[in-house]
Amino acid sequence: MKITIIGGGSYLWSLGFCAQFIRSSHLRDVTVCLMDTDAAALDLVGSAADILNRKQGSPVRLERTGDLNAALDGAQFVLVSISTGGLEAMRHDLAIPEKYGIWHTVGDTVGPGGWSRAVRNIPVFHQIAERMKSLCPGAWLINVSNPLTVLTRVPHRCFGIRSVGMCPGVENQVASLAKLAGAGEGVSPDYVVTGIDHGSWFTRLRAGDRDILGWLKEAGYCRGDGLLPSEVRTEDPLAENAQTRAAFAVWHEVGYLPSIGDRHIVENFPWFVAQPTAELPFRLKRTSIDERRARKERNKTRFEAFVKSEDEVALGGLGHGDDPVALVVESLCGFRSFLYGSNAPNVGQIPGLPEGAVVETRCRFDAAGVHPLASPMPDILKCLTLPTVLRQEMIIDIALEGTFDQLVALILTDPLCSRMPIGRCREMARELLTANREWIRNPRLLEF
Repeated sequence: MKITIIGGGSYLWSLGFCAQFIRSSHLRDVTVCLMDTDAAALDLVGSAADILNRKQGSPVRLERTGDLNAALDGAQFVLVSISTGGLEAMRHDLAIPEKYGIWHTVGDTVGPGGWSRAVRNIPVFHQIAERMKSLCPGAWLINVSNPLTVLTRVPHRCFGIRSVGMCPGVENQVASLAKLAGAGEGVSPDYVVTGIDHGSWFTRLRAGDRDILGWLKEAGYCRGDGLLPSEVRTEDPLAENAQTRAAFAVWHEVGYLPSIGDRHIVENFPWFVAQPTAELPFRLKRTSIDERRARKERNKTRFEAFVKSEDEVALGGLGHGDDPVALVVESLCGFRSFLYGSNAPNVGQIPGLPEGAVVETRCRFDAAGVHPLASPMPDILKCLTLPTVLRQEMIIDIALEGTFDQLVALILTDPLCSRMPIGRCREMARELLTANREWIRNPRLLEF
C-alpha cells in the first residue's frame, strides 16, 4: 500500500503523520511517500522520518519526491497539508482586512482572509484531484488544510474523488469541556455536533450519566458577560481549559454552544472581531504572522537538532501530527472502526443543508467507508450556518473561473463585512488580490 503526504516538508504536520504510520501495528507493508516543492524542508523532514523509522525497527518504506505525478501514482491514500503562498501570503490575509476594521483572530476559514486563502488553495486542490483521477482514481484524499470544508469539497465535487476532512478542534473541545465538568478519566464522551468546520454546534454532549451541557449551564458558564464562574465566585483551576468565553456568550444568546474554541468561532459572526481597534472583547487572542513564523523556525531548529543527535527529546511536540490519520487509514483498510468529528459530503446527515456540501458531524470509519452520523440542525442554527455553506459552494466556481465582481459580491455577504460602507469591500478585495497576484491562477480575478 502507498500513502502519499502532499506538503511532506511541513514542520508542523508531516513527521507526526509519519510517526503514526511507523508505529502502527497494522500498517506494515506500506510505502509512505513525502512530496513537497520545498526541497530543503522535504530533505530535513524526510531525514527525521528516516531516523524514527530506523529506531523503531519499522518495515515501513519511506520515499521523498518533488514530483506530484510520481507521488500520486498508485497511491491508496493521499494526505494533503498545504498552504499556497505560505506565511508570506497569509500576512496579507490578516494585514489588509485590519485596515478596514476586521481583526482576524486566525484568518484561515471565513471572513475576507479566509476567502482570500480559499482563492489561492482551491486551484491547487483542483489540480491534485485532477491528477488523482488519472493516477489513483480509487484513492481516499484526507485533507487537513484550511479552509478545510471547502477544500475537502473540491476533489469530490469536481472529480468524484472520495474525500474526508480531519480537524482536531471538536474532539479537543469535547475533551476540554468534559474535564471541566468533572467527567471521569475512563469515561468516553458521547456527543452530537452539527455544522461546518470551525463553525459547528453541540446539540448533545454527555459523559457516562453526566449531561455536560446541563452541568455547564447550572455551573454558570452559559453567560454573556465574558466572565467565567471562577472569576465570579470560586477558584476553578480547570476553567481556562475551555478557551470559550465568546462561545459561552453565543450559547447564552443563541441557545446552542459552538463546538470549538473562541479563536475560530468568532470569525463566523459580526459581533467580535469587526471592531474599530484591535482591542477585542472576551479576551480574544490573535495569532500574528510573526508568532507563526517564530514557531516555524523553532520547529525547524528542533528538526535539525534531532537529525544531528537522534534524540527524540530534541523534537519537543509534533504539533498537529497527532490528528488520527493512521486510525483513519487502519479503519478504511478494515483493521478497526472508530468515531471522530470529521468533515464529509452531506448525504442527509444534516437535513436542510445542500446535498453534497461538506459538513461537520461525528463520523464512523470502517472498511465500508466513512459514515456520517445523523446530526439534525435546529432551524435557528441554519439561519447562521446555511449562508456560509452557500458561500463555500460558490467560492469554488469563483476561484476556478469566476470574475472579480463575483468575488466582491461574495465577500460583501460575509458577516465580518456587514459593518463596512458599501463600496469599501471592493477596495479591500482589490488590495487582497493585488497582494496575492503571484499565487492567483484564475486571471479573471485580476481584471479589476
